[in-house]
Amino acid sequence: MRLWSRGRLPLVMVALLLAVVAPLSTAAQSEIVITVAVPQFFSQLITPELLEAFSAENPGIRAKVVDGGFPGFASPIDGLDAHLSDVSDYVSSADVVFASSDNFSVEATRAGYILDLTPLTSADPTLNSDDFIPAAWQSVQWDNGVWALPVSVDVITLVYDPEKFDAAGVAYPDSSWTIDELANAARQLAEYDANNAVSTPGLVMFGNYAGLIARSLMGTSLVDSNAVPDMPDFSDPGLASILTTLNDLQTEGVVASSFNGNIDDVPMRIIGSFGLTSFDPNTPASPSVMLPGGAAGLDVQGFAISSGTQYPEAAYALAKFLTQRAEVGSNFFGAAPARQSLRGLQPETSDGGGPGGGAVFIGRPNSPEIDAAIDAALVNALPASELRYAAYLNSALSSMSSDGLDAATALQDAEATAVSNLTAAAELRAETAVIVATPVPDVVLSEGEISLKFGMQSFISPLPNQDQWDQVISDFVANDPQVGNVELVAGFNTDPMDSDCYYLPYNNVPEVDLNTVLSLDPYLDADPTFDRNDLVGSVMTQVQRDNKTWALPIVIQPEALRYNSEVFDQAGVAAPENGWTVDSFADTLRQLKDYLGEAPFASQGFGGTYMLLLIASYGGLPVDYRTSPPTLNFTDPATVEAIRQVLDLAKEGLIDYQELAAEGGAIFIAGASAEDDRPAIYTQSNLGVGDISIQIGGPQSDPYRTTTYPMGNTFNAITYGVGTAYISATTQNADACYRWLSTLSQHMELFSGMPARRSQMNDASRTADEISFYTQIDALMSDPNTVEFPSAFRGASPASFLQLRWLEQVFDNYVLNDADLETELAEAQLISQTFQECVAGIPAFDPATDDQRGYFQQFGECARLADPEMGSLFGG
Repeated sequence: MRLWSRGRLPLVMVALLLAVVAPLSTAAQSEIVITVAVPQFFSQLITPELLEAFSAENPGIRAKVVDGGFPGFASPIDGLDAHLSDVSDYVSSADVVFASSDNFSVEATRAGYILDLTPLTSADPTLNSDDFIPAAWQSVQWDNGVWALPVSVDVITLVYDPEKFDAAGVAYPDSSWTIDELANAARQLAEYDANNAVSTPGLVMFGNYAGLIARSLMGTSLVDSNAVPDMPDFSDPGLASILTTLNDLQTEGVVASSFNGNIDDVPMRIIGSFGLTSFDPNTPASPSVMLPGGAAGLDVQGFAISSGTQYPEAAYALAKFLTQRAEVGSNFFGAAPARQSLRGLQPETSDGGGPGGGAVFIGRPNSPEIDAAIDAALVNALPASELRYAAYLNSALSSMSSDGLDAATALQDAEATAVSNLTAAAELRAETAVIVATPVPDVVLSEGEISLKFGMQSFISPLPNQDQWDQVISDFVANDPQVGNVELVAGFNTDPMDSDCYYLPYNNVPEVDLNTVLSLDPYLDADPTFDRNDLVGSVMTQVQRDNKTWALPIVIQPEALRYNSEVFDQAGVAAPENGWTVDSFADTLRQLKDYLGEAPFASQGFGGTYMLLLIASYGGLPVDYRTSPPTLNFTDPATVEAIRQVLDLAKEGLIDYQELAAEGGAIFIAGASAEDDRPAIYTQSNLGVGDISIQIGGPQSDPYRTTTYPMGNTFNAITYGVGTAYISATTQNADACYRWLSTLSQHMELFSGMPARRSQMNDASRTADEISFYTQIDALMSDPNTVEFPSAFRGASPASFLQLRWLEQVFDNYVLNDADLETELAEAQLISQTFQECVAGIPAFDPATDDQRGYFQQFGECARLADPEMGSLFGG
């Protein structure tokens, strides 16, 4: 069910609020419906039970949640009109909107898009503003207004690795550090390669934290409070000196704003409270201190009210209610509730939040050490409002690098841009008009009709093809004899167990509690439109357990290679339009490197699966997944030679190789390059996350095309995920659910991926590029020499994950440290065999009775037995 549109809505003038609003009276009014827009990562907190509690406390008012997507706005620095247009769309979506210090701006409030809550807060004797963390309450105030009610906060500190400091002989960081002391430490702690280029920076400062560092070091406000309204003031010579040093450090590479690798390898990180934790439960919290200058940063989440609401009092009542609930304030994305009275209260958990059930921890279970670090930071935190012009500082730093400006000139330009934007925004206020989208009315069913609730986990929200979903739902409802409504609930945090039927962008059959889903065999057997032989590869067997079928395959998402057709043409290299052999693949890499002067191939996937696929193409199967359990062949001569050939491509500089087995068992995921900085060839994991027609053929402006991994003389290799649909065991409308799922299986335009059925590959709507790629993948999957490798989205077990890590350590040591390959492989084989023998005694996971964490700890115990250095990955 579509709840709202991101499109521009008709604009009408909204009457100004009175200076003081009388208490809300609903006795003589019909029910008021207030909408609240929240991003998907927050939506699981706003439960129906929570909204019912709000209505019980506020008779006559009902609240409804609408999908707020991810409220990221164009920067006002890049264009005020675009920024305010995004803000207008967002605040038109609901009466109450999720807000954070990252996305709400002074430009938006001065232009009149956000309601000033001062008349409401000053007239409310029950608000108790003293209950808010002081810096959090100050964070939502500027221009003599209150622009939101804070719900939760996160802190930003300097996190460091004592071992790296000790190894470098550098004194631990201190909040009294000057910019020069920070610079000296970053230079001494940075790591360099054989060419004396920085391989690991000494400091990473994420986001817009350069402005935060500068404000902390300055110790004084960067706002000219004498101006009416206030304006930024970047004239202090000390500020120019700080930016000059930061620019020098970034130019040298010893300070970076991002890092493509294991962040734990960086000695100093200016980062939020998540940086205090580790994926390894046995690793203690990383120590932290305040930023140089003695302050901490503060990120505030809360709720603002659209200036277009027709019910300001009711909207305010809802926003205030949300700030008073522990389950909202103690959310996973904040370090602490904004209200001090909620600190330490254990938020409730809900069951079934993950696929197949299982508890979802809404709050973040911090250790006492982390809580102490957070407490210390809150005492020293700068209100986010003090950093309301920090984005302009960051733009000054960027222009110093990109345009070669000196700090004073860059700061003057940034301040001038800020003043211009703020002045223009204030002038627009008289013209600003916002109207909040009317809530979608509840569906009224006719006698005998039913409503289906369909859950869909999606990595993209809101759905980019929502209009197509609406049309399919409308057509289905019009033609189905029983279903009068299909409620589509889509998003990353969608709870599938709370639906009649649902779709997952991966195959959950290996892990799902079979008591929570229905077998589809009776429906498939009776469906004349379904042919098991029409499904590609081994897809059908992958959705079966205990000789029954538990999910309907909708799409597959193969891993593929993307190549820049323009670069191939410019280099005079033949494009792999119909695939390539291993010999032509290696020749292509060498020709491209000669042309580009850099490695032409890079992985942008998960871990080292891409290496296994290439090794298989070269004739080696270090892990043979055709058997159960997988057969380990690390030392087989053919495998050793295949591994050597592939790794030598990396050593030759043809593959941009990144460390795979990061220290301490942390999970490594290769970072994606910017759109204009993609390598000539890169891996595209689980093709289908976006619109497949765009990814395969690409828009005319995108030169990238899609092909398979190289074909081998002995083996071919493929890995793919499967998008699957299920019927919940608790539904009262199983037959209707199957009719709906069967309908969806005929509408590939709704899903991201390649059709799971051959009969749908040659549909008239397919482009020639799509059909060609689908045909290649189908032929590859049908080839008896093709080996299928488990996908990260296809139920890979903890055992296979750990076994790969030992093999990845071999790859790292050979490529990065020139280790002896045969010796490394022999040692890894012994460790992996010991581990495999141990895990063979672990019974299969039973979601109905087993604790997931305890179950994983058994693998950790086996890992510790085989290799003490690896045993802590899953705890124990």
